[in-house]
Amino acid sequence: MIYSLGIDIIQTDRVKKALETWGGKFADKILGEEEMEIFSAKFNKVQFLAGRFAAKEAVIKCLGAFFDERVSFRQIQILNDLYGKPYVHLDDPIRERILDKEVKISITHERQMAAAVAIITGD
Repeated sequence: MIYSLGIDIIQTDRVKKALETWGGKFADKILGEEEMEIFSAKFNKVQFLAGRFAAKEAVIKCLGAFFDERVSFRQIQILNDLYGKPYVHLDDPIRERILDKEVKISITHERQMAAAVAIITGD
């Protein structure tokens, strides 16, 4: 059963300008510890960060069905499995609120855009 759906799209130029203006502070605000390690090693930091930003916005929109207060970017990490497929890791307080439900994510990049769709599913 699908409980909630979220979608987001962002222009990569916006992310590029934010990185130029605020540097690492912008990435620190968006990314968790594991994501920062990946970000530091990436060649195309703008594409990576734009995809993570869109993915987290999509997840936050999904979580709105379960939370009255806003969930922060750093409470959500978008990581990759051994095959490169993205998955959502939530901090424990968030995970506890959605109980046995699963958050699934899909991210895409196209030229100057990054987009993501998130769904929350369960029995």
